[in-house]
Amino acid sequence: MHTQEIILDGDLDSQEKELNEISILQDFGLEEDEAQTYVGLARLGFAKASEISNFTKIERVRTYKILENLKNLGFATSTLSSPIKFSANDPETILKNIILKQKQKVENLEKNGSKFLKILSNLKLCESEIELPKLTIVSNRENIYDQMIKIIEDTNDELHIVLTPSDIIRMYYTPVREAIKNAFQRKVIIKLMTDIEISTKLEYVQRLGIKYFKITTLPTSGRLLCNKSQVLMSGNTSSYSNKNKNEESVMVTNSNDIVRNMQSLCKFLWETGKGIHAENKNNRKVKQKKSTILVIDDDPDAVNIFAEYLEIKGISSVERCTDGGKALEIFKKIRPEVVFLDIMMPDFDGFYLLDEIRKIDPQAKVIMVTADQSTATKKKLREIKPTDVIYKPYEIKQIMRCLEAESYRS
Repeated sequence: MHTQEIILDGDLDSQEKELNEISILQDFGLEEDEAQTYVGLARLGFAKASEISNFTKIERVRTYKILENLKNLGFATSTLSSPIKFSANDPETILKNIILKQKQKVENLEKNGSKFLKILSNLKLCESEIELPKLTIVSNRENIYDQMIKIIEDTNDELHIVLTPSDIIRMYYTPVREAIKNAFQRKVIIKLMTDIEISTKLEYVQRLGIKYFKITTLPTSGRLLCNKSQVLMSGNTSSYSNKNKNEESVMVTNSNDIVRNMQSLCKFLWETGKGIHAENKNNRKVKQKKSTILVIDDDPDAVNIFAEYLEIKGISSVERCTDGGKALEIFKKIRPEVVFLDIMMPDFDGFYLLDEIRKIDPQAKVIMVTADQSTATKKKLREIKPTDVIYKPYEIKQIMRCLEAESYRS
């Protein structure tokens, strides 16, 4: 039986509507907030940066940066007046120029590709008889975890793993956990080393299937995996934010010299570390305080890691929220003792939410969290007077210092 797919005109209309102006501009190389700003500029005509910021609900400092970038890319023009006003350039001309440049790039690639193949055909290529050591740079946290899994799966004897507590907590939600458990089934000896912060949250180590590990002074805030043939290492990791995960990178190598040196370092850390039995019932437990804290950030990873660290430090009830619109409803419902509030969020930024929270409860304790250390933002923070401010990238010590100052920690 032959079947024929029938598409109604209405379905076509709905499909076309899904390709809105923002997603189309992203295909032409703009970030989402850049596309949003350009569309807003096109609708407003000539406008000041503050007017564009209010219209798009993008933080003003970020709007200035976006407008400068749009100018550099040819999407916008500014006046020489004071205050400066911006306008959107003709979209048809812009897109035609981008398409033309891309076509020229493709033509150049095809032309140079043919030349390259012709050159290679005249060369005598042979494989080296000596296998040289390899070094690879792996970027993006998900790709890094995939590489870690590969090293774990390739290990048949002993593996040293040196990680920060935040990475250990994060791994519970990744396939790395299963790879470690499978390694134990193959009788692989895994020597995990981390710092003191994890000692009050042993269940995360237990969930990795690890019964014994060591507390030591970490050489960096990054990652280090080392077996007899490979090393994976990085200088640092994004402790709390998912926004920076694409910027993370590690080096992976099978260089004998590097492997030997890293093995010596790992053995030293293991020998000098303090042993912890993850299943030991006599391990000291932190007395938890029955307090409620609300963490608001549009980045789910940042919220989860932030909340996990608060729980590590004995805060028994932590509410998580990744939607600024729902944040006020949650605040009204639970009336938390303190709120950790991110400033840079879509739809409703932290400044707006702080104002709304204080309308509900003028005495609310709100700690603002931001990576923006610009003069304009610092000035606004001084004006609105939050309970405290934490700047990213932050450490758990900063968080706890804020809580101790307000007597929230048990």
